[in-house]
Amino acid sequence: MRTRSALTRVMQALLVVVCTQGSNTEAQENTEARLSAAVSAAAPLTFELSQKTTEAQAAEALAYWTPERLANAQPMLSKVSEKAVAAEATSQGSGTPMSLPGKRPTVTAGADAAARLYDPAQVRIQSEDDGIELQAVGSLGAHYTSARVNQPGLETIYPNRTVGKLFFAGNTGGNFVCSASVLRQRIVITAGHCVHKGSGGSAGFHRNFLFVPALRDGAAPLGTFTPRRVGTTSQWRASNGVVPNAADFGMLEMNDRAGVKIGAITGTLGFRTLSLLPNHTTKLGYPCNIDACQKMQQVTSQSFRATNPNNVEYGSNARGGSSGGPWVQNYGIQGKGGLTSNLNAIVGVASYGYVSTDIHLQGSSIPDSRAGGFIPLLNTMCAAKAGNCS
Repeated sequence: MRTRSALTRVMQALLVVVCTQGSNTEAQENTEARLSAAVSAAAPLTFELSQKTTEAQAAEALAYWTPERLANAQPMLSKVSEKAVAAEATSQGSGTPMSLPGKRPTVTAGADAAARLYDPAQVRIQSEDDGIELQAVGSLGAHYTSARVNQPGLETIYPNRTVGKLFFAGNTGGNFVCSASVLRQRIVITAGHCVHKGSGGSAGFHRNFLFVPALRDGAAPLGTFTPRRVGTTSQWRASNGVVPNAADFGMLEMNDRAGVKIGAITGTLGFRTLSLLPNHTTKLGYPCNIDACQKMQQVTSQSFRATNPNNVEYGSNARGGSSGGPWVQNYGIQGKGGLTSNLNAIVGVASYGYVSTDIHLQGSSIPDSRAGGFIPLLNTMCAAKAGNCS
């Protein structure tokens, strides 16, 4: 694929991670030289990128999403049986830990509750769960806390507003939903299986993507966004859709809206690699077994166990629809005397759950610098267009 080859050559020549956003302590500790050295060790770089979307195609994607299709899109979550997952003594992440901070919104884009995309009363979700267990612990003993994200209107407050619902038409038919979040100024991150079926090369991409940050009950208070380009890791591309996967990550390079980048409107989350085990995270997204995926949900829990290959599991009652949602370290806004670094840092995204509804575990690939993994993919997406990550 010419696009992929050209970007790969650019990345091999540049070996640069991303442009930092400001000169705070965290960015200083993670210098460009340090990041470049870690990525150099991960070569060769191979990815699967979709062809650039034209303005006409972006308009076509917007037109595709009628209120009926939006209301009836079904949850996507890769599921495994307990027997198919092998626990590991330690996590298997590769490379040097690295991180970049998030950033608050820089333009005024007030919430507009009247921007309703569809009537939530028309939603017909094929729920994977008939209910939620009263005890916040799964059958394997992993505890968690689960709740809606605050009250109506507060989902538009930073950093909540960086998280949203991702609609797409499946590669082999049907309309689906995942969760996603804004990682850099034009880059949205989700799970690899939410953008690509795991086989078929460039023909394996899903289509007609629509990202709605801070969605609540069918309303799009911050508007909607379509991607210019979509990418996934080579680890996922060659997976045949099997999870756990070493790098189940997907990224979308979003079109600007009236010349304004999505990150300026929503703000961005930061990220930190090699930080899933041990840790305690806030997992955000739109699981369809809770509130029919019409309201943002948060699950907080600590790391439970490492699994092969390169995954960590946490207690969670979120199921289909939560795929691709960010797992965030130190989520929220710290007051005076609180933490000054690694705030709102994505350390994973929801990749898979279990067929059995009583296990209450979800797994994430570990973001790291392995070839064809998280950092090389981010580098490629950042290099695709000037200003994507700054």
